Amino acid sequence: KIKGEVLYDEMMSKYTSMRIGGPADVFVLPANLRDLQIILKHRGSCPIWTIGEGTNLLVRDRGIRGIVISLKNCFKSIRRPVFYKTSDGQERAVVQVDGGVKLSYLAKFVARYGLTGVEKFVGIPGSVGGSVAMNAGAEGGEISQVLRSIKFLTLDGEIKTYSKSEMVFAYRKTTFPSKDGIVIEAEIDLEKGKISDIHREMDKYLSRRGSTQPLTMPNSGSIFKNPDGEKAGRLIESAGLKGCRIGGASVSIKHANFIVNKGGALAEDVIRLIKHIQSVVEEKSGVKLEQEIIVI
Repeated sequence: KIKGEVLYDEMMSKYTSMRIGGPADVFVLPANLRDLQIILKHRGSCPIWTIGEGTNLLVRDRGIRGIVISLKNCFKSIRRPVFYKTSDGQERAVVQVDGGVKLSYLAKFVARYGLTGVEKFVGIPGSVGGSVAMNAGAEGGEISQVLRSIKFLTLDGEIKTYSKSEMVFAYRKTTFPSKDGIVIEAEIDLEKGKISDIHREMDKYLSRRGSTQPLTMPNSGSIFKNPDGEKAGRLIESAGLKGCRIGGASVSIKHANFIVNKGGALAEDVIRLIKHIQSVVEEKSGVKLEQEIIVI
């Protein structure tokens, strides 16, 4: 028996930022680490899916067969920074943060201590665990740049600690020594800066995101990865696809690398629109856009 909730045939549209998704056979909201380990121990041969804030994710209309674990109700702590000085006298700090913490909250939390390095992530809606798993980034920065180590729960219920050097980072991808599992904690290393400068930078990033991204409409963030030396949004816009709509899914007028749910959109609408965008962009520019959003 676990302390958290177990729900059956729960609609995933409630838990994804796109507000789309059919039912999960079993949907679990664990209350703590012990709950998670019990679920993993007794899952049998059932497939396991883990979600944090449900961003960068599209769940198909037929839903998910197996067990979905949501970390919304657990792994929400950030430990007080531990300051130290480098050999050349630079002041830095190590911060331990749980995988369920929102990346935007982490940025605001460390700013109170005058710690710089994650200001760029203040507008990213995802969780720390999900961000580490996909090496999330913004404004040219990536989470791997500040990462020191992680605690990783394998699907056997074992907790492993991996240093940064044991992981392989690529654009929007992290490879762990254990193939499948859950990032339950991250340790980051940040530089000491001026609080006023840090807040000014965060305000700048938030203002830019607000003016260039469709934050008031349900969306899953960037749909495509940026090709080398190019921006996916620019290619889509140049192909004349801003505002292109299939069913309830539409290419955002504000930022062409976002698809928004205009109301009642189905996952199938989004998938068809993604394929249409890829086809038209390749025809017009010769570039095959690679999907960033995860479809399950």
